Amino acid sequence: MKITVLYALWLVWIYGGYIAVVGCCAWAFRSGGVTERLGAAIIGIGWMVTGMLAQRGQGPGADIVAIDVTVLILLVALVLKSRRLWTFFAAACMLNAVFAHIAHQVTAFGIYSYSTAAGFWGGWALLACLAGGIIGHQRAEKRRLS
Repeated sequence: MKITVLYALWLVWIYGGYIAVVGCCAWAFRSGGVTERLGAAIIGIGWMVTGMLAQRGQGPGADIVAIDVTVLILLVALVLKSRRLWTFFAAACMLNAVFAHIAHQVTAFGIYSYSTAAGFWGGWALLACLAGGIIGHQRAEKRRLS
């Protein structure tokens, strides 16, 4: 099998995402506060369930959209409970991912554009928000202890 550049990028996008979510969630449970741990649990469980239910090449199914909407609702609840800045950005990223699902269904938004937008906002950007929250928690703890 000949591996093309696009296929190699796809492998990095998908499997790199799995490695990143495991690493970031483990980091949150090890070094984050309560808010970061709750966020990691929401993101990690949503990612696992999505991976189990995703059908390659089929586009977004209603079950995947329902998972993303559920994660969005839980992140909004976390925003309202914690009032931490990173949770606001995480909820905004998840809202963008949900809008990508809607755009794919109601417009001529192509499958590659859809998977890139949903994967970026509901994956990589969401993990960046969580990582920012962990770093912020560590800095606050360091200031508190000094």
